[in-house]
Order: sequence, then structure tokens, then C-alpha cells
Amino acid sequence: MEPLGWDEIVSQPGMGGYLSFLNGPIPLPHLQPPTPEPAAIPVVVLDPASLTIPEIEPTSGVASSPPRPLARSTELDPVVVSSPVSITTSESDSAPQPRRTPGVVSTPVIRPLPGDVTTPGRRPRIRKCAAAHDGHSLGEEVLYQALWKAATAESAGARTIVIGWRGMSQLCRMTPKNCKINTQRLIRKLALEILSPYNTPESIGTTYRIFPSEAILRRRRAAGLEWVVRSRGVEFVDPSTGIPLSAQLCGYVSEQSSPV
Repeated sequence: MEPLGWDEIVSQPGMGGYLSFLNGPIPLPHLQPPTPEPAAIPVVVLDPASLTIPEIEPTSGVASSPPRPLARSTELDPVVVSSPVSITTSESDSAPQPRRTPGVVSTPVIRPLPGDVTTPGRRPRIRKCAAAHDGHSLGEEVLYQALWKAATAESAGARTIVIGWRGMSQLCRMTPKNCKINTQRLIRKLALEILSPYNTPESIGTTYRIFPSEAILRRRRAAGLEWVVRSRGVEFVDPSTGIPLSAQLCGYVSEQSSPV
């Protein structure tokens, strides 16, 4: 089939709406608002000779002069200053201004107002541990309960479990990284201890001993860990100063850990 030509396409009745934009806008003068005609401004021409100064009644002792016509002066009237004008400037205006370097934005210096004293930071509230879970954060307590339920009983009320980071992640629904962080914190807080480390050649997990709540309180009381501060986590602190006892925790754990 031969291709369609332009004339044949334009002659189709259905193509009229698609090609109407080629014809341009159609003038509609009957729909346009009428253009208002500009109003004539009257021009008044005045004769300078006909203008006179109004007559002023003379005072006593002053002779009256006849009115004279207004005339356009060709010379400028001199300006007479009766007294010199003094301009005073304040002390801040007369002070020399600092030189500004182009392209450098100066930072304003904010000076404290008289009597404005900066208040020190608020001391965090120190609490005493009445139970073992008072020294645990939410993630630490969830991991402790999951390990306690999955562990096997041992003598003296403690329990043991052999597990790795992935096994902990399946027990408490945490990531292996969070399980590692919370386990290290529970060891420092005397809730867990390591009996044997991870056996890499045989792929055996770490063996942990989990203490019950009563044993945890006894161990913490012997180490002087009875006061905590709750902020983003739970930290054991000195009740007199509020300083964390992390170093004391690490020393007590290294002394109390039993050799394998």
C-alpha cells in the first residue's frame, strides 16, 4: 500500500479537531469589551502679567506700597542661615568601626547580662537495687530470662548453657550483635559468668553459668554494687559521687571467675 499523503489526511472529517490549532486564533470582535476613549483634560493658560499680589493692610507707621505684578526671577534667591547647626553624635557612633574583610562573615559575640549565672546540669537520680532486674536494662533482662529458661539446672541453684551468638538471637529475637553487647554487660553485672570459651576446632559454643536472682544480689552486695542510675541504660554508680563503677566491676569479675 502507498503511504497516505498530507492532503488525504487533512481531507478526512475526523482530523479537523486535531489540526484546528494550525489555523491560529479566530478573532471575535463582538465579544471584546469596548475600549474607553481618553477624557480630554482642560488646559488653562494664565498670563503672568494678570497675576497680582493681594493687598495687605499696612500697620501703624508703615507706608503702603502699590501691588506689583509677579515676575519670574532669573536669579536664584540666596539662602541665609541665621545660626550654625551643630550635629551631635553618640559615643557608639563616634567609635571606630572594625574593618570588614570581603567574603568573611563575622560571628556576633554574645555577652552575658549582669546577674546572669549559668545553672549547672541536673544530677541524675540514684536508685537502690531491691531486686536483680533493677540493675538490668530492657534488653539485658529479656536476654537473661531467655537464657535462664533454656539452661539446664546445676548445683547451688545456678544453671548452665552452651550457646553461641546465633543461638541467643533465636532465643530472644535480637540481632547477634545486640546479644553480644547484652551478654558482656550481664557478665560485668555479675548475672553471668563464662565457664569455657568458644571451641573453634569443634564448633562448640561458649558455656555460661547463669545465677539466680538471690545469688546475683549477694554477689553485687559483696562487690558494692547496690546503686544504679537509669538513663539510656542502667549503670552502677557510687552513691556519694554518682561516678560509674565500670572499673570496679571488671576487677571483681576477673577475681571471681573460676578457671576451667
